[in-house]
Amino acid sequence: MFRIGKVKDALTGAKGSEIISRVIVIFALVYHIAALVVFYNIGVHQMFYFNCGSVLLFFILAVAIYTDFVKDISLSFYISYIEVVAHQLLADYYLGINTKFHYFILMMGFIVFLIIKNKPRISLIFGIFSAVIFISLEVCVDLFIPVYDINPSILAWITHANITLGVLVILALVIIFAFKSYGSEHRLEQEISKKSREVYFQNNKITQLQNHIINSLASLVENRDSDTGEHIQRTSAYVEIIARKAFEKHVYPDFINEQFISLIKRAAPMHDIGKIVVPDGILKKPGRLTPEEFEKMKLHTTEGSLIIQQIVGVSEDKKYVQIAIDVSKGHHERWDGKGYPNNLKENEIPVAARIMAIADVFDALVSPRCYKDPIPVEEAFRILREESGSHFDPILVEVFLSERDQIQEVLRKYVK
Repeated sequence: MFRIGKVKDALTGAKGSEIISRVIVIFALVYHIAALVVFYNIGVHQMFYFNCGSVLLFFILAVAIYTDFVKDISLSFYISYIEVVAHQLLADYYLGINTKFHYFILMMGFIVFLIIKNKPRISLIFGIFSAVIFISLEVCVDLFIPVYDINPSILAWITHANITLGVLVILALVIIFAFKSYGSEHRLEQEISKKSREVYFQNNKITQLQNHIINSLASLVENRDSDTGEHIQRTSAYVEIIARKAFEKHVYPDFINEQFISLIKRAAPMHDIGKIVVPDGILKKPGRLTPEEFEKMKLHTTEGSLIIQQIVGVSEDKKYVQIAIDVSKGHHERWDGKGYPNNLKENEIPVAARIMAIADVFDALVSPRCYKDPIPVEEAFRILREESGSHFDPILVEVFLSERDQIQEVLRKYVK
C-alpha cells in the first residue's frame, strides 16, 4: 500500500537525494522570481500573485534547509512537487498549453527517479502520475483556449524558455546524481577493498597461528617418538621435493598442482599426530612390538584423522583439510593392499598419502630410533627401489629417487 512514510524513508536513504533536493529548491526559487517578473510584465495578474507566494515559500524553505533547521529533505520534495504541478496547470490554463509549462510536470516525474532511487515502486507511482498529467495535456492541447491573449512572439519565447530550462535542469540533475553515485560507489569500492585486505591479513594471521599450533603439537608428539625431534621438518621437505618434481614431470596432473604442493607441505607435520594417543610404553619400546601392541600403534592413523578434523576441520579450505586427513590416515597404506588401516591398494590410496608414505619410511630408515640405528642413505634408496610396486607407488618412487641430491641436502641440513 502506498504511504507517505514510505516516501520519507525512500528519500532519506537515497544516494545523492539531499544534494538534488537542495538544487531543486534553489532552482524553484530562481525560476519563480523570473516567472514573477514575466507574468507582471505580460499582465497575467493571477499568476503574478501566485508566484509571489511561491517565491516566499521557496525562500523560507531554502533558508530552513541550508541552516539545517529542516533536516527532513522529503519536505522539500513534497512542497516542490505540489507547487510545480499547481503552477504549471494554472500557467497552461491562463496562457495556453502551447507554452509548454506542463513540461516541468514531466521534469518532476523524471527527477523523482533520481531522488527515490532505492524505492522503485514509489518512484514509479510519482513518475506515472506525472506522465499521465503531461500526456493528457498534450493530447488535449487543442481543447484549451487561453484566458489571456498574449503576443505570439512573447508566447514563442516563453515556450522555448520552458523547454530549454526543463532539459537543462534534467541534464544538470543527471550529472549531479551520476557524480554523486560515482563518488559513493568509489568510496564503497575502497571500503570493500580495505575490508578485504583486513580480512586477508586476519585470515593469514589465523592460518599462521593454526600452523604454529599444529607444528608445536606435532613436535610434541615427535619428541616422544624420536631422538632428534626433526622428523616432521625432514618429511615436510621430502614431500615438497616429491610433489614439486611430480608436478614438473606432469605426474598425476589431475591431483598435483601448485596448490597441492603448498597444502601437502603444510599438512605433512600432522601425519603422525595420532601418536598422541599411543602409550609411551609402546612408542619407546626398544624391541619388536607384540601383535596387541602393534594393533594399538595402528590406531594412530585413524585417531590422527579425527584429531585433524577437530583442529582444522572448521577451516574454509576444504582441500587442505582433506589432504591433512589423507596423509594422517593413509600414510601406512601399501601399494599392494597389505597396509593399514583400510587395506587400500594402488590408486585407491590418496596421492597425498602415497607421497607421505615414501617420505615417512625413508626418514625412518636413515634416522636413529630407540629401537634401531640409522642405515646409510644409499641403503635406504635401495630399499625404496626394491619395495617399489609392493609397498610404494612405483611412479612416485622414481620421482623421489631422481632427486637424490636434494634429499641428501635435506639430511645434511637437519641431521646433527
